[in-house]
Amino acid sequence: MSDDKPRYFMTISLNVLNHMGLNLYSNTPSVLAEVIANSWDADATEVDVHFDLERKVISVSDDGCGMNLADINSKYLYVGYQKRAQDKVPGQEFLTPKFRRRPMGRKGIGKLSLFSIANKIRVYTRIEGGQHEAFLMDADKIREAIDDERPSEARQYTPEIIDHPEISFDGSGTHIQITDLKKLRLTNAAVNGLRRRLARRFSIIGDSAKFIVRVNGEPITLADRDYFHKSRFIYQYGYDYAQYCDNLQKDENGDVNGAFERNFELKANGDSSEPDTYSIKGWIAIAWRSNDLDGDGQLENDNLNKITIVVRGKVAQEDILQEFRLGGMITKYMFGEIEADFLDLDTRPDIATSSRQSISVDDERYKVLANFIYSELKAIWTDTNRLKEHAGLQHALSSNPYLRKWYDDLRPPHLKQFANKIFGDIDRAGIEESQRQGAYANGVMLFEHLKMNEALDHLEEIDITKVDDFLSYLRDVDALEAEHYRQIVEERLTIIKKLRDFVNEDAKEKVLQEYVFDHLFLLDPSWERATEFEDMEKRMEQSFRTKYGRRRRVDIKYTRYRRVAAAHVIIELKRNNVKVNKTDLERQVREYIDAVEEELKKSSTQNSMLPIEAICIVGKLPRGWEDQRTRNRDEQSLRLYNIRIVTYDELIDNANAAYGKFVAASGSQGKLRQLMDKIRDHVPTTT
Repeated sequence: MSDDKPRYFMTISLNVLNHMGLNLYSNTPSVLAEVIANSWDADATEVDVHFDLERKVISVSDDGCGMNLADINSKYLYVGYQKRAQDKVPGQEFLTPKFRRRPMGRKGIGKLSLFSIANKIRVYTRIEGGQHEAFLMDADKIREAIDDERPSEARQYTPEIIDHPEISFDGSGTHIQITDLKKLRLTNAAVNGLRRRLARRFSIIGDSAKFIVRVNGEPITLADRDYFHKSRFIYQYGYDYAQYCDNLQKDENGDVNGAFERNFELKANGDSSEPDTYSIKGWIAIAWRSNDLDGDGQLENDNLNKITIVVRGKVAQEDILQEFRLGGMITKYMFGEIEADFLDLDTRPDIATSSRQSISVDDERYKVLANFIYSELKAIWTDTNRLKEHAGLQHALSSNPYLRKWYDDLRPPHLKQFANKIFGDIDRAGIEESQRQGAYANGVMLFEHLKMNEALDHLEEIDITKVDDFLSYLRDVDALEAEHYRQIVEERLTIIKKLRDFVNEDAKEKVLQEYVFDHLFLLDPSWERATEFEDMEKRMEQSFRTKYGRRRRVDIKYTRYRRVAAAHVIIELKRNNVKVNKTDLERQVREYIDAVEEELKKSSTQNSMLPIEAICIVGKLPRGWEDQRTRNRDEQSLRLYNIRIVTYDELIDNANAAYGKFVAASGSQGKLRQLMDKIRDHVPTTT
C-alpha cells in the first residue's frame, strides 16, 4: 500500500448523510438489531452480543462470511451500497450465497445507526483463508469530513488502522466493539431489558432458522419475549402461536377456548404486476389486564400495547395499532405481531421511510395491510367483548356459590341477560382478584336496581290474582328499599364520624355552616329531604326590615329557612366564639318565627297550616346551662315555642346515636343484605 493512499476509506454520500445524520435510530434495541441483521445477511449461524458492564462496552461477534479489504471499502464503508441491486443476478431475487437467505438489509445505511448510541466503533473481520482486518470509525472525524468544504467527490473519511491481537478468527467472521457510549447506562436490569427487546425484534432467531443469538453467553429464545403468558385470547394467522401461551382463557371444564384461527390471505388491489393475494403470518392477542402491557421502565418505548410489523424476520415498524382510532377500552388490551414479507420485494421500490424505523403509509401494499388489520381489529373487538362477557360470568359463578344460586334463581329467565352484562363489565374492567367478590356484591345490588326498574315498567302486566307472584314482587321492593336505606344510613354515619374527628371548633363551625342547612338529617332522622325556598328567606328578611328597621337583620349566611314534610324549619347557626343566653336567643328566634308566620298567612296553601320549628346550633352552651336544673327549665320553656338549642358536639353525638341505633337494630336481617354479605365475604378456593 502506497503512503498517499489510505488502507481504509469511507465513501460518503452527502445527500444521504446530510439527510439522515448520524442519529439514525432512536433506541438501543433498534441499533443492535441492525448489527444482528448484518450478521444474518452475512450467513452467520451464531451471533454473540456481550455487554461489558465494567468497561461500558458492547460487542457483537458472528461467524459469518467476514470481509476482506475490498469488501470493507467498496461495500461496508460505502454508505448507501445496495447489495440486493448491485450483487443480484438479473431477473432473479437476491439470496445470500451460503444459506440462500433473503437479506434484511437494503439501503446499506444501517451501520450509521451505531453512531446513535456511541462515538467510536471498532471493526475486526476476516474472510475464510484471508488476513485479519481491523479499523476504528470515529463519529467526530466523520462529521469533520461531512463539513469539509471541498467538492463532494473529493471528500473522504479514512478510518484509523488498529491492532487486532485481542480478536482473532479461526475461520471467518466479524467482531464489532461499540465504545464511548452516549446516554446508555449499562446495568444488569438494562441488559435484561435489552435481551427481551432483541427477542421481540426478530422472528427468525433459533434452531429452526439456523441462527442462534446469544446475550452474555445465553441464547435468546422465544420465551425471552416475555409476553405470550399475558395473553387471554389469541387470534393467529398462518401459524400456531397458542402453543407458547400458557394462560389462555379456559372453559368450565378447564379446556383452552381462547385461541382462534383467522384468515391470513389478503386481497391485493388489482395491479396486474402484483399477485392476486398477499400472505401474512402472525398474531393479535388480548391481555388479561391492560396494565399487563405496561413497560418496566428500564428501556424507552417498552410498552407492549402495540402491534409491530415484521418484514423478512425483523421489525420494520414499531407499532401500527396507534394509527387506528377505534376508541373504547379494548384496544388498551391489544398487542401483537404481523409478518408481511410482501412489503419488501426486490422487484418493488423500498417501502421503508428514511428513518428506517417505519413504513411509507402512501404505498399501496401498506394500505392493503392497514385496511386488513383495521377490519381484523374491529372483528376482534366485537368478538372479545362477547367472549369477555361469557368468561366473566363463568368466572363469577364458578368462584362464588352464593352468586351461582342467586343467578340460577333469577326469574323470569330473560333477566339473566342483564346479569351477564354486569358480570362481563366487571371482568372487562380488569378488577384485581382480591377485589372481585366485593365487585360481584355491588353488581348484584346494581342488578336489583335494574330489575326493579323493569318490574315498575311492567307493573300493570302483573296479574294480582296470582298472589305468590305479587307477593314476590313486593318482597323484592321491600328488600331493595331496606338495603337502600341501610346504605344511606351507613354513608351518613361515615359523615358524622368525620365531623366528630374535628377537634378544632372553628373547623366544625365551617363544616356545619356549609353542610347542615342542606342536610337536615343531622338534626332529625325523619327530615330526609328539605325543600329550599330562597324567596321565603328574602321575604322574611324584608319583613324584618319593615318591622324592625335596621335594629334587626337576618344573616342569611347563618340563618336559613327550610320546609320538610311536616314542618317549616328555621335554623340559626351561632358562631363558635359567640356566648349566648337563653333570653336573647329566644327573643331573636321568636322574631324569626313571627316573620315566617306573617308570610305564611299570605298563602292559602295547605302548607301554611304546618307548624314552625326553630333549631339554634351554638358552639357553647347558653349562660347558666352548666346547671342542669336551669337547663331543664329553659328547655321546657323553649319547647312551648318549638325551639331547640343544641351545641355542635351534641348535634353530632345525637345524630350518631340515632343512626347507630338503626344499624344495630337492623343488623343483617335484610335478605338482600345477607346475600350481599355472603357474596362479598366468600373466599374462592381457586382463582
